[in-house]
Order: sequence, then structure tokens, then C-alpha cells
Amino acid sequence: MPLPGRTQPVLIMNRLCTLPLISLLLVGCNAFPKQDKFQLSVHAEGSEMESPRSIMPDFIGDPPRQVILMRAPEFSQKNIAAVQPFPADNGNAWGVGLKLDFKGTQALDLVTRMRHGEYLRTLVNGRGADWVRIDRPISDGIFIVWEGVPEKVIAEMKKRYPPINNLGSSATNQDMTPTTWTEKRKAFGLFRKEEKAKEREARSAVREPAAEASPPPNEREAAAAIQPPTSATSPPTQAPPGPSYRPYQEAPAPLQAR
Repeated sequence: MPLPGRTQPVLIMNRLCTLPLISLLLVGCNAFPKQDKFQLSVHAEGSEMESPRSIMPDFIGDPPRQVILMRAPEFSQKNIAAVQPFPADNGNAWGVGLKLDFKGTQALDLVTRMRHGEYLRTLVNGRGADWVRIDRPISDGIFIVWEGVPEKVIAEMKKRYPPINNLGSSATNQDMTPTTWTEKRKAFGLFRKEEKAKEREARSAVREPAAEASPPPNEREAAAAIQPPTSATSPPTQAPPGPSYRPYQEAPAPLQAR
């Protein structure tokens, strides 16, 4: 039988200790990245001499040819800093250009220097999407998946990463690619802020009445004749510029795919 007056202070202390713990948990939920809604991994070639637990078989090319891949990826969706989707040339879903963070850039540079002539296999949600043959070192951190990316995965990428051509304007330092999850979230937030500002400007421009009456047809034609032509902008689905791997049609025989 507890003594009178002893239990109440203990309960109060327990509640006081619980409140800070709950606050820390709530803060921690925002401090760590959410679970990825898609998986993208790029694997290098392996060898049958490796441990069976560290390799896995796969098929590439047309006709299919078996290759041995390393089970551990060179980089994954966790190393993506920006994306730029584009329709696949052969109609097989989507392709996407990936701008990798610092760790991913270093991994891509190393594997392309050490494994010249070998293959890199891209898996999306555990299924084979694309493959490329390493023909030169890639040091700029841009990796292109030419095909096989589902539209749902592209939609999730757009919700999480800024476009490659907007990454510089979304970063406080143009020479620094976001690497940590916090930096990537901040870069995407800056990009979304800029996009919303552009949308507000477009809506306000539509609502504003014309300041001057439209000129007569002959004056309008004369004004149009002296105005410089508007430069065409690149479509958002254009593949990103810069060094990339050769397309499938340039793959050496007999491994020409599709």
C-alpha cells in the first residue's frame, strides 16, 4: 500500500518527462527523409568468381544475353539531386537525365574510369529498365536513363527533385550541388517558390487591362515587322545537355538493343 502523497508527484514527473520526448519525436519526424516511393539503382557488372551473395544474374540486349551484376548498386535514388524527364525515343515509357549529388558523382566517375567497356544496368522498382556500355569517364555527375522509367515514377520524381536546368537558380551557391537530404529539400523548396512566383505574375498579367487601344491593322503590321522574333524555348521534356552514354543504336554489334 503506497503512502499517501507519494504517488501524485511521481505521476507528475513522469508526465513532465514524457512531453519533451514527444516533442523530440515530432521534430525528428521532420528532420529525417520520408520513405522513398520508388527505387532506382544502377549496378555494375560482376563476375562468377564473386561471392554468390554479392552478385545476381540479368539479361540485356536483343536477343537477350545473360550478364552478371553486382547486387550492391553504384548509386541509387538517394543520390539524385535533380532530374529532367523526356519521352523515350523508342516509345518504351520515359527516359530521364539524373544530376547526382557529390557522393553519386564520385561513384559514377570512379566506376566509369575503372570499368571501361563494361555495362551499367539500371533497375527501377527492382525491374530492368535500361543498360548502357561505358565508353568514357563521366565526371560531371549526369547519368542518363534512356528508357523504361514508368510514368508514375516520373511523377514522383517531379514531386521531389527540381529540374536540372533550374538547379543552379534554386541553389544559393551555383557551384554546389545539394547532397544531404536537407539541402535537397531546400533546393526543391526554392524551385517551387520560384514557380509559384511565375504563376502569380502570369495570372496578374492576364487580369491587367490593356493600357493602350490596339493600333489599326496597318500600324500593327508595321510594329510587328520591326520587333525581333521571339526565341523558341527548349521543351521541358528535352534530354539534358552534356556528356552522356551512347544511345542504343550506337552500341557495338552484336549487342545492339532494340
